[in-house]
Parts: sequence; C-alpha cells; structure tokens
Amino acid sequence: MLNFDKAHGQALEFEAKDGETLIVVTADHEIDGNMNSGIVKGAFATGDHTAVMVPVFSYGPCSENFTGIMENTDIPKKIMKLQAF
Repeated sequence: MLNFDKAHGQALEFEAKDGETLIVVTADHEIDGNMNSGIVKGAFATGDHTAVMVPVFSYGPCSENFTGIMENTDIPKKIMKLQAF
C-alpha cells in the first residue's frame, strides 16, 4: 500500500504540471465486505473478473466520467471512447 500511495502521489504531481493526463484509480477485483457496517475483508470476493460495482476515483481531464461507483467492466469502455478524441 505504501508503494501504491507513493506512485499515486507522483502521478498526481505529474498531472498537476502536465494538465493533460487522466488518472483513474479503481479495484481490479471486487473485495468482500459489508456496506452497512463499513467492514472490508482482506480477500477478493471472487477469483475472476465480474461486472460487480467497484469504487472509482479520478483526477484530470474528463475525470467527470470516472466518479462514484460503476460496473468495473465499464471503465475500459469509457477509456476507449476517450482515446477517440
């Protein structure tokens, strides 16, 4: 997690200078937990990729397309649409 935090910080610094970089942070797999209690288990809910919703955080141009919660299979589709620009 510390390495991820450092890499994320460097990406944010780069985007702040560049102004043309979209940063999208999400989960590769959904994790098991309870939304009501806020407890997250340190294990994947499945061993495969699914269309279960995952949290998505973004920063930079077009970041408004990647906020909140969405099906994780929609994220690459949205990125592909943006590449057309």
